[in-house]
Amino acid sequence: MMGRIKRSFVWIFATLIVILLIVWFSGGTSIYVPTGELTQTQINQSTVMLDNDLMNPRYTYVDYLSDHQQNVDYGLSSVQASLTNLNATLDDEIGQNVLIMNKDEVAIYDFVVSEEGYYHIEVDYKVAAATLNQITVAVKVNGQVYYDEMSTIEIPIIWQDESKTYLTDRYGDEVLPNQVIDGSWQSVSLYNNTYVSVDPLLFWFNEGSNLVTIENTTSSVFTISDAKLTAPKQYLTYQEYQTQNPGTKHDSIVDIQATNYKQKNSSYVQAFAENNPSLKPFDSVYKKLNIIAGNTWQLSGQSLSYDVEVEQAGLYKIAFRYSNNKFDFPVFRSIYINGEIPFEEVRSYAFANTATSQWNVETLGNAEGEFYFYLNQGVNELTIRAESEPVQNAVRKVQLVIDHINTFSLEIRKITGKDIDKNRTWKFTNFIPETPLYLESYIILLKQAITELSVYAPNGSASSTINNLQKALSRVENIYDDYERIPLYLDDLVGGTGSISQFLGDSLQTITNQPLYLNQVHIYNNHTLAKANANFFEVVGSTFQSFFASFTSNKYSLTKEEGVVDVWVNRPITYVDMMQKMADQTFTPETGIKVKISVMPDPNKLVMASAAGQQPDVALGLASYMPYDLAIRNAAYDLSSFPDYWEYSSQFAPGAFVPYILNDKAYALPETLDFNVIMYRKDIFDSLNFMVPDTWNEVIDILPELQKYGMNFYHPIAGGVAIKWFYQTSGFVYQFGGNVYTEDGLRTNIASKEAVQGLTFLNQLFTNYALPEQVVSFYNSFRYATLPIGIADFATYQLIKNAAPELTGMWEIAPYPSITTAEYGTNRHYIANGTAGMIMQETDQPDDAWSFLKWWMSTETQSQFSFTLQSTYGPTYAWISGNINAFIESPFPEKHKEVILEQIKWLIDVPRTPGQYMLERSISDIWNTAVFDGTPTGIAIDRYTIQINREMRKKMIEFGFLNTNGDVIRPYTIRDIHWVREQMLNASGGYHGSND
Repeated sequence: MMGRIKRSFVWIFATLIVILLIVWFSGGTSIYVPTGELTQTQINQSTVMLDNDLMNPRYTYVDYLSDHQQNVDYGLSSVQASLTNLNATLDDEIGQNVLIMNKDEVAIYDFVVSEEGYYHIEVDYKVAAATLNQITVAVKVNGQVYYDEMSTIEIPIIWQDESKTYLTDRYGDEVLPNQVIDGSWQSVSLYNNTYVSVDPLLFWFNEGSNLVTIENTTSSVFTISDAKLTAPKQYLTYQEYQTQNPGTKHDSIVDIQATNYKQKNSSYVQAFAENNPSLKPFDSVYKKLNIIAGNTWQLSGQSLSYDVEVEQAGLYKIAFRYSNNKFDFPVFRSIYINGEIPFEEVRSYAFANTATSQWNVETLGNAEGEFYFYLNQGVNELTIRAESEPVQNAVRKVQLVIDHINTFSLEIRKITGKDIDKNRTWKFTNFIPETPLYLESYIILLKQAITELSVYAPNGSASSTINNLQKALSRVENIYDDYERIPLYLDDLVGGTGSISQFLGDSLQTITNQPLYLNQVHIYNNHTLAKANANFFEVVGSTFQSFFASFTSNKYSLTKEEGVVDVWVNRPITYVDMMQKMADQTFTPETGIKVKISVMPDPNKLVMASAAGQQPDVALGLASYMPYDLAIRNAAYDLSSFPDYWEYSSQFAPGAFVPYILNDKAYALPETLDFNVIMYRKDIFDSLNFMVPDTWNEVIDILPELQKYGMNFYHPIAGGVAIKWFYQTSGFVYQFGGNVYTEDGLRTNIASKEAVQGLTFLNQLFTNYALPEQVVSFYNSFRYATLPIGIADFATYQLIKNAAPELTGMWEIAPYPSITTAEYGTNRHYIANGTAGMIMQETDQPDDAWSFLKWWMSTETQSQFSFTLQSTYGPTYAWISGNINAFIESPFPEKHKEVILEQIKWLIDVPRTPGQYMLERSISDIWNTAVFDGTPTGIAIDRYTIQINREMRKKMIEFGFLNTNGDVIRPYTIRDIHWVREQMLNASGGYHGSND
């Protein structure tokens, strides 16, 4: 027995030794610790080498400052200028010429400068109260763009809470107040939309006349007036500030609730209710809005302003009750008093990391002591602004490495072709002699980025926030040791999970985001502030209170209340919470109709609830097939029985209604939509001089070139599981002018000429032109350039837009490829749909339910919901309303919105029949057998048509449309997009979404 134990111990010990040796000799991730070995010459040479090798190099404001900061003159005089546009008009309110800035409008100024130098530009402007989108302008000075950020300058919208007296919902929880725009005249110094610097942007002006143009590049309209050039500011040190601002330190304390801000420059910054007894205000049972949520206040440039009233002028300390959950790294905030940063030390002040769920109370200061700020008697303005300037130099180096890796990897593919010969003795410097210099430059720039960032981290270069940079550096060093065989390491460069490109891309967002959770600000002298965190007994007591309250609360439960419109929603509670608050704030006061909105965790409950007689009045967030399934079982209310249904529906895309129609009755409204567009890597297409395809024939034309470099085109049928759905398989049927059903809806029509053409073309894309049949993730393949182009839906668009920061500015979208035939012309139809809203058949208050559904789907409500959702939870919560007018007003990038709106006109869905599941499954099988088994498409169609028609006949008998002999008892009518358009046209005289 002892012998076996000893042998087991020896084996375990030997295994551990082997593992350690493997890790040691395989070059496991090492931690780079800066030792000052890098010289500025090395850094500059590496930067220039990589930059010069790019086809379209960036020239950022960070680069511009680095090149010109030493020449800045701080003693220049201000210069005023008025609009010179002939269409400018005089505004009596301010006594100045003004210009209404519609999209693409250009404001023109002529600055006569007596001293050449670098100036800030300040403009007077006013924003309309109905503005929803951010305003971005492009600036040129004497026709020149000095740096990239001059094309993306933000005109901030100033927001205020409608009321600081928070209303409560029906459950007693505090409700976020409506946000309103300050429509008064404002003055702002120009920053780019990512606020890479604390100070406003600098622009070079010559002595004499200088022409400045400001072009509105968004659809948001604003009014602009005079402009001014101001000199850059040189900040005092704290010692100098103390000398210039003597005063008395009065005994005083002013506590400011973080949610009680006067104004903010970003609607994304939101109050939040955190259930934590450490915070004020706090209630164990009811939600109190008590903090500014850090996940909404993390973008550089976002600011909050507070009124601070003191009884006597003098010197005061400022303390923050805050939390910073950024791993082992500070976040930065600049402090402004009455519009000015008082001294250098509070310019990008660092707030240290706090433990998870813990809070800290910090009085502003440094190692030498706490700071005192001079405040005037009465009301002073305190502004706190998020900053990323301290990390921007490091971020610029990381971005340059990413840009070059993307270019370099493409050059490698040009040499190696699609399939890299792993048995070849590579000597890659024979092809690209600069290979070791490139890798050495990556190493130098990444080491320098780590060096610059480690200064701020308590654990230095071992900081968790810098960890991905360390991993990337280690990978580059491993490749550098074997650079002659770099083709074998292509996956390590850009290949996917664990690649250098992924590590660096993930680092960008982690480093630049600045999340700070704020509960209170204290202005004080000679007072002891309360502890940052509640003690053990306070925490336990509040936990028990919350626990017992959970047994008595009926919040969001699926229970029917008399006289209340009961709404079930198939969405997370965050959505439901916001919907309930909106209904309580607007719908019920306006109509007197009470509404209870509840989470529906499983939409299949609707079928069971219908059978049990416990269904709600309204159901939202349903998959597009569900209204039909309920309607054919007499569980859905005929919405077209309301006289205003088709007139109201003219605000929506006609193609979305197709699956909601059963025998000329409509049973739902399209609550949300989806879209299909081409998404492509602009950097790769520019590098290879490829055209962006507009038709499917042009897609085929670029495939040989893409495949030569080991790349390809993505079609959605390659994603997902073995069974393919209509949206993956049937688009070409409609693009070739066909349909999947006969007009009577009793049989399939996939054997028609047009349908055969469409399905054959789909199959040939994979059999003849070698599109990839299976793709685990288009998102990842797109990031790593194996699939630099493909068809993307809304979900993929959101992923690339928000979760691939390394691709910022490197990708674009374009319309879905068309099919052009002599008979049907150009056709961009694609199969898609969003979610549906409907009324249940057994409702006892159909008119009230219809009033609610119309309110919910109205342009005003959908616009407000879209904006509030995104402003509260961030850009990942984008909402594509089924209401086209609401989507037009939604906060999407304008150039993308134009493409999406054009494409939504072509949205179409497949009509539903009782046997459609067999049709959908069989078309999937036709593709599988044609692509994987080599069965000719026509033969596969003939084979499956028989069983489709057999199943459809069986279902038509089951639902009473045919008798057992196959005779028609009652007709079944198939309606398409053209019929829907006709109903809208007859009802309202027009409709949105027309292709005509």
